[in-house]
Amino acid sequence: MPIKEISSSNNASIKEYRRLAGSRKYRRSAGKLALEGPHLVKEALATGLVPEVVFVTRSFLDSGGEKILSVLPGKTRLYLLSPSLFAGLAHTETPQEVAAIVPFREPGATALLSRPLTLVLILDCLQDPGNMGTIIRTAAAAGVEALFYSRGCVDPYNPKALRSTAGALFHLPLAVVEDPRQLVKLLQHGGMTIVAAQPQAGQCYWEVDYRRKTGLLIGSESRGLSPGLIAAADFSVFIPQFSSLDSLNAAIAAAVIIYEALRQRSS
Repeated sequence: MPIKEISSSNNASIKEYRRLAGSRKYRRSAGKLALEGPHLVKEALATGLVPEVVFVTRSFLDSGGEKILSVLPGKTRLYLLSPSLFAGLAHTETPQEVAAIVPFREPGATALLSRPLTLVLILDCLQDPGNMGTIIRTAAAAGVEALFYSRGCVDPYNPKALRSTAGALFHLPLAVVEDPRQLVKLLQHGGMTIVAAQPQAGQCYWEVDYRRKTGLLIGSESRGLSPGLIAAADFSVFIPQFSSLDSLNAAIAAAVIIYEALRQRSS
């Protein structure tokens, strides 16, 4: 595959990559993602996504990076950057010196709701990108079929959240929703039980039957779920704690309950 060397940070593709990495609004309007690191690029390729642009350094190529290049489609533009130029677009302290611009759009809530869903996650105003990415990664691993998130959540496609997903984002369909309460009503109308995770309210999480169609509500790290969503849920669950520490963070709470659902469904 032909490779073109870039020596200026004013290159149009480099500018677009930076804009995609830094702007949620632009990512959505352009329908593209900025991916950094070999794992994210490989996972995108594995799910059939076709990069428009791939940036690499000579050291990346010399350390086995040709394996990624060998599976790139012919229409992908390949650019060689110096280590200093690559560092200027990277969002990690020690970049692995491969990055890509990849066309990508969410399927949308309506499209997801048309599927035969039996286990979904609904995130409300989650703020930490690390928690967002970890929840996506856990949900994909445990067989969650769809993840909905409110407009007030951190963008799952920002660089830190993307890294935290470890590529799982390409294996679990996501959709943003304007009104989570309306989504809850639609899911309930389709026969789904909605469970709200709370620090100290309702039933112990392992007392619930997750073998039925279930939607799990997870709230923000600081405020939890809104009163309206708690009221809209069919019931609440809590995770018991045997210390005076603050409640578990959102990612751990989601993982504990999701894997209880998996355990029940596998037994």
